[in-house]
Amino acid sequence: MILLSLLMAAGLEGAAVIATDAMISLGTGLIKISVFGLAGAVTAQVLAFALLIGGIAIPGAFLAKAFVERMPVHIHTAILDVAVPNRKSPGLAVGGGL
Repeated sequence: MILLSLLMAAGLEGAAVIATDAMISLGTGLIKISVFGLAGAVTAQVLAFALLIGGIAIPGAFLAKAFVERMPVHIHTAILDVAVPNRKSPGLAVGGGL
């Protein structure tokens, strides 16, 4: 959520926000799996669960992309402004914290 706020503050809109967030998430995910793998914390069960989640999430990302491509930028920005907390609005209380 904080990353989306930063990307929007940097001036990214629409699909650029989603694509940049996806690439940053991919990079951090690869670093995490490398670190945990080298530490011996990645078991076959953990890997299978990760592949299951990824197999479900990837089609969802393409579905979201299709929606965003058909949506006017000002509507997408308004949705992100409501969903993502920032200085202007507290956003929605969605999800959990750390």
